[in-house]
Amino acid sequence: MQHNLLRAAFGAVVLAFSTFSPAFGQYVERPDLFGSGSKAVDVSGRSIKDPRVRAVHTTDPTQAGGTAYLFDQDPFLAYQLGRNLNFFEFNEHCGTFDARVANLAGPMPDGTTAKITANNQTSCLGCHNLPTGNPGGGPNFSKDSGFGRNSPHYYGAGIVEMLAIQVRADMLAQIDADANGWVSVAESQAAPSQLLVRMSTNGPAIDYGRPRLTNGTTGRPQFNNIFRVWYLDASGHVVPTATQVDGTSTFGYGFEMVVWGFGQGPGRSALNPTNRAFLWDPLKTHGGLESCDPSTRNDPDGDGVSAPTLAGAIQFPATHKPNDHGTNLDPLGFSRDDPDADSCLNEISEGDLDLGEWFMLNAPRPAFAGTRPEYRAGVGALESMGCTACHVADWTIQPRDATHAGDRRFVHLNVGWNEDAGRLEGKLVRLYNLVGGTYQRNFGGAPVPAVFSDLKHHEMGEGFKEIDFGGTVNTLWRTPMLWGVGSGFPWGHDGRSLSLEDAILRHGGEAAASRAAYVGAPATARAAVINLLQKLVLYDIEDLPADVDGDGVVSEHFFVAGVDTGRERFNAEWLFRTPVQIQGPVVNGDGVTITSFAAVNRDAAYGRRLPWRLDTDGDMWPDVWDHAPTIPGYMDGVN
Repeated sequence: MQHNLLRAAFGAVVLAFSTFSPAFGQYVERPDLFGSGSKAVDVSGRSIKDPRVRAVHTTDPTQAGGTAYLFDQDPFLAYQLGRNLNFFEFNEHCGTFDARVANLAGPMPDGTTAKITANNQTSCLGCHNLPTGNPGGGPNFSKDSGFGRNSPHYYGAGIVEMLAIQVRADMLAQIDADANGWVSVAESQAAPSQLLVRMSTNGPAIDYGRPRLTNGTTGRPQFNNIFRVWYLDASGHVVPTATQVDGTSTFGYGFEMVVWGFGQGPGRSALNPTNRAFLWDPLKTHGGLESCDPSTRNDPDGDGVSAPTLAGAIQFPATHKPNDHGTNLDPLGFSRDDPDADSCLNEISEGDLDLGEWFMLNAPRPAFAGTRPEYRAGVGALESMGCTACHVADWTIQPRDATHAGDRRFVHLNVGWNEDAGRLEGKLVRLYNLVGGTYQRNFGGAPVPAVFSDLKHHEMGEGFKEIDFGGTVNTLWRTPMLWGVGSGFPWGHDGRSLSLEDAILRHGGEAAASRAAYVGAPATARAAVINLLQKLVLYDIEDLPADVDGDGVVSEHFFVAGVDTGRERFNAEWLFRTPVQIQGPVVNGDGVTITSFAAVNRDAAYGRRLPWRLDTDGDMWPDVWDHAPTIPGYMDGVN
């Protein structure tokens, strides 16, 4: 993003003499030191230390504090800032909620009945809170039917997104002869009768449907319901109201895999195709927070697919774009559209979404908390029962080439079971090269074991039947990833299964034969399946013992900035360009010596004085966007 030079210069002047970063009434963060007398203290160090300031999207990595700079120069700080956005409790100064709290929103397929309770959460953490402070799952919430929806975890969210985009790319490679990103009538006619995509080198080929139009030169492709399709004119531009290729106004189609959501029934796909949409959509629906995101709308050829974001993910504005359009930009670069008319502008910035997407891209995946023989026995039992026809165990992210984007993560926490220690342990694997202070991602390939999903929708029969608020019956659901399922109580899209075995016994429809095989299997085979599932678990990312420095051991005394932090673990704060220095040993009110993990050098570590992050008056508007940078104005920087 380009910025007013005068404003940038002013920010630099302020930077030169500013020595403090005051907070004004912010109690959702706890940035202060033990013994300070402040209410905003957390000696565990797990609370948010960095008071909210809107992040500024940039494409120039020399603009210090902008998102391009953070990705290139301080990616662990970018990760932590994205983590903080996911768990921040937004308040009235942030523009939280629209006109009514806990109001109904919709519609259901009948066009009238509301499907969800909106404006009912101040934080993603309100639902995604087990384990707390992680990309976890959580409670049921009111959606679609009186039995609700089970909040899914999003550990490994970047992997899920990459696999979904890769499947789409592999499908296009088979049918998009001119490689323009969409399928013409002629390409549809010449396409194979079905599209098969192989998950890994030795894995099964998954049938994702029929690319040919239902009527030859007109009609619709017959893809699995996990795909959403849109239609284009002869120039390859989206026709928003079109429902098929008609040979008059539409002459081809585009498509996306909608990978987030349990399944919404025939013809409705699921919810979100990308992690970025998975962030801004709930922020709006549940928090009433409007996102302005030119990155999502960056579709220069009009085919419904954006250019890649800073994190590298294409978006799908043909079907998913936030409703703050950014059509009325302030001279400093932020949106004045204010779609909810609450006078709080640009509530979620493009830069915020950059950071939130970065955290989700690099969020560690779940683990298997058991031995290799236990894993092999469980997978073997699943295979013998036919379960892995849908719960496909292993995938592969292809390295970057003309078709694939490669593994876009910059870091991977490889978590496994240490039999000697009897615990899960991690090892931080760096997926970048550090060149002259710049973190350059490798974009290589990566095996992805233990996913256990084909990412398809299947007919699941009476046991998973849902009659929604409006009376529509749905039995079509996505194959959920089983990684993390051992931590997923309760189970099922509706949370009605109170045991893993009950969830298995609810299977019907396309899974009826596998259910029957499970019921008829020897007790030892059933026990191997349940043992496998119970040990596919989540974990507390920041508390997990982990080899962070690559020396092959987990130290019991890991020193950061000269202070003993205790057992070595993956805390992104200790990997910042300027690592967080903890307060260390303190004596509490009971006279007991404890370790305070509050940050002594918060401002320096979090880059609070970098020009594109500086917020002199603490009103959540960075000075480069603030018309009155020394006078608090939460609504727009002035008012």
